[in-house]
Amino acid sequence: MHVTRKSLFLIVSILILGGMFHSVGSAAILFQDDFEGDTKGKEPKKWKYDPKAEVNNVGKIDKDPVDPSNKVFTGYGGYLADKGAIYKDFCLEFDWMFMKNNQNNSIGFHVVDQKKAHYQLSRRGGGVDWKIYMFNGARNEIVTTAWPTDVETWYSVQLICKGDLFTVKAKEKGDPKLFKDIGKPLLKVRDKTHPKGFISTSYWGPIDNIIIADHENDILAVQPSNKLSTVWAKLKTNR
Repeated sequence: MHVTRKSLFLIVSILILGGMFHSVGSAAILFQDDFEGDTKGKEPKKWKYDPKAEVNNVGKIDKDPVDPSNKVFTGYGGYLADKGAIYKDFCLEFDWMFMKNNQNNSIGFHVVDQKKAHYQLSRRGGGVDWKIYMFNGARNEIVTTAWPTDVETWYSVQLICKGDLFTVKAKEKGDPKLFKDIGKPLLKVRDKTHPKGFISTSYWGPIDNIIIADHENDILAVQPSNKLSTVWAKLKTNR
């Protein structure tokens, strides 16, 4: 059987695309939201407002402070991701911006009760200190580090919870380095007080491009580098 160059190209294309779709289809993505389907000035559709949260501000969808064509979620108090789904082991990645240096910003995880029982990942006022708190009737700082940040700058953050181990990595959003290639975590701590719970906003934002998965590799499987248009571009170039 004679195989032409064009036929070979098509066969290889089908095999690559088939593998890509299998990878995407099998990735355990649990929740994702970029707020583009939401209405400016309104609350996000995929999040559940918690009026009993520590901060009960009603948040809203607004334009990105540095890119007016992009929508973000900001000014929030406590909102539960995925309408209040319970998570135990997971990888959370999201983009985070800080609007004021003298303002704390926090995200909750393994939230049982926003006022009584939860963990908080917090970038503190002053723009330097990052902490994880365990709240169990009182606020307990269980790990801290210094990592300076600027206002009105997007950062990409990864939080992995696996059993009682919590690790946090962060980078500027434009940094092409993958989280898996960042060696030492920004924060790393073990605590088994709250084994599972909600993932939530706490205060204030903006926040964008949230994705929750079973594992870091699941997120890597659907990164933009694997999008159909990119694969086709590579195939055509190689041809």
